[in-house]
Amino acid sequence: FYPLHLKTYNRKRTYKQNAIIIVLMVSSVSLSSALSISNTNNKTSSSSSSSLHTERKHIIHPRHQHHHRHRNQLCNQRRHIRRRRKQGVCSAALTNGQKVALHYKLTNGETSELIDDTSTRGQAVEITLGSGELFPKLEAQLLTCEVGSKVKLTLEPEDTYGNFDEKKIQKQPILPEEMVQVKEQVQPGQVVQLAPNVIAKVVEIGEDSLTLDFNHPLAGLKLTFEVDVIAVKDAPTLFGTPMVKFTPPGQPR
Repeated sequence: FYPLHLKTYNRKRTYKQNAIIIVLMVSSVSLSSALSISNTNNKTSSSSSSSLHTERKHIIHPRHQHHHRHRNQLCNQRRHIRRRRKQGVCSAALTNGQKVALHYKLTNGETSELIDDTSTRGQAVEITLGSGELFPKLEAQLLTCEVGSKVKLTLEPEDTYGNFDEKKIQKQPILPEEMVQVKEQVQPGQVVQLAPNVIAKVVEIGEDSLTLDFNHPLAGLKLTFEVDVIAVKDAPTLFGTPMVKFTPPGQPR
């Protein structure tokens, strides 16, 4: 034992005392080395697990991509609302299910020609947010506002009534006895209703036919909306969830 640790070994001590001291020192050294090795292994395993967690975080099963995308949209919308509240734009944002009374002014986005103005009629329009009564982009803008807010938004044709389609201009044959009534009551350029949800513009009246345009009168136009939010009230709820009007697919809203 003497060459192992010169300062520890003392000739004045007994053999057993020296042996006990040296054994304790060797065990302490081995214990410290074992602890350092375990710490190194823990760091390596933690770094590998964190990198594995990072890799797993970016792997989304295709079945859950829609829910993940919807969650991100909600988070972005809430973040946008919080940012606008800090800027003082809105302090109590509107939510889906609320009934909102508003005035709007509709103009041609290119010529500024007035198309409709509810303030001239003296009666506000009441809509329910989230029921599909508004164009999606206009409704999304209203969801970031409060009572008293004013919104001005210009929408492209594809975001409103669609682009003008030449195929929707059709020539319809008419019986002679019907043509007499048509010539007496209808003029070219007039908008007529053919069914409960079908309207058309009379383009031309022929001898035995009628040319109709089934495009919406505002199709192909860039529209500018100026909306003034007047009042809001909560819609009835069921089990804490707002009851929103449901419209089956394929039916007009």
